[in-house]
Amino acid sequence: MRHRCRPRFREGEQGSFTIEASLVFPLLLFCTITLLFVSLYAYQKVYLQQIARTAAERLAFSWDNSHKDLVTGNYLPAETDGLYFRLTQNNVLDLFGRLMLSEATEIEIPSKEAGALVERKLARISSLLPQGVTGTAKFSNYLLDQQVEVRLQKAFHLSPIMSRWFSATQTGGRAVSHVVEPVELIRLTDITRTYFKTIKGRISPRKAREALIEPTQDNLAGPSITIKSERQAASYLRSLVSGTEVVLTTESGKNRTVDALDARGIAHQAFYSMTESQLRAEQMPKDIELLNQGTQVKGVVWHFFKKDANDKSMPSGAFRKELERKGIVVVIHN
Repeated sequence: MRHRCRPRFREGEQGSFTIEASLVFPLLLFCTITLLFVSLYAYQKVYLQQIARTAAERLAFSWDNSHKDLVTGNYLPAETDGLYFRLTQNNVLDLFGRLMLSEATEIEIPSKEAGALVERKLARISSLLPQGVTGTAKFSNYLLDQQVEVRLQKAFHLSPIMSRWFSATQTGGRAVSHVVEPVELIRLTDITRTYFKTIKGRISPRKAREALIEPTQDNLAGPSITIKSERQAASYLRSLVSGTEVVLTTESGKNRTVDALDARGIAHQAFYSMTESQLRAEQMPKDIELLNQGTQVKGVVWHFFKKDANDKSMPSGAFRKELERKGIVVVIHN
């Protein structure tokens, strides 16, 4: 009987579909799940790439004015970044970055705190990022080529089993947009074309060469003045800046005697024999109050007069940096 059943089992087709399905179905399920996760990964990557491209383009479009709305470009006429921000606050030194190996300005986004104007402009695109999206924003200025680069990334969650098969844990997108200012280019071109004919021929080549000859040191030295007291230093300072001695009152009610207040509202102070501790305790707090008030004086300049050529006691390097951080300009007279 045993030998008779074996041929029937081999020749019969009963149950073959079930066996084939049990073998093929796991493979089809694995391919379907793999295709599903690959599609989700590709969609999220394209989604981040589109956000990065949009953010870079809008940031480059509004780069000439940080008050512009990133979506509409609207801004009030009185809101500007200043006339000379391209020279002083636009990372012009990036032009030499490839030679000196210095890095361009780059911040992490989303960011709520930024210091310089370039960093504040880059941080503005944080409002365009969906929740969970992070990255970096970078600005490079090579004078003729200004670039805004945006890199974004977002975590891509997988099940523990799929994590063993795929090493991708996050998706990313990158976009670079060039800052183009057609209005500024047209304005510079018109100014050049308009004034070139006006200034041409105003000075001959011979006079121009004569004007470039550096004067001798004797012509620059001027009369020799010896300072021997605080009062003499204040008197010399008033004659130097054409200022007058005034007494101002700070917000805390303290009186501050300004040695020389010039026509522009700059307060000039002369120091000859005062110590650093005295300046910290008595003079510096009053001048800081006047600066913060901003109505009586527009700026404060401290002039230090040395007792002799070898005098290096005042001010110290740390104290000078502290004064500059507080907004007080330091001038040392030999």
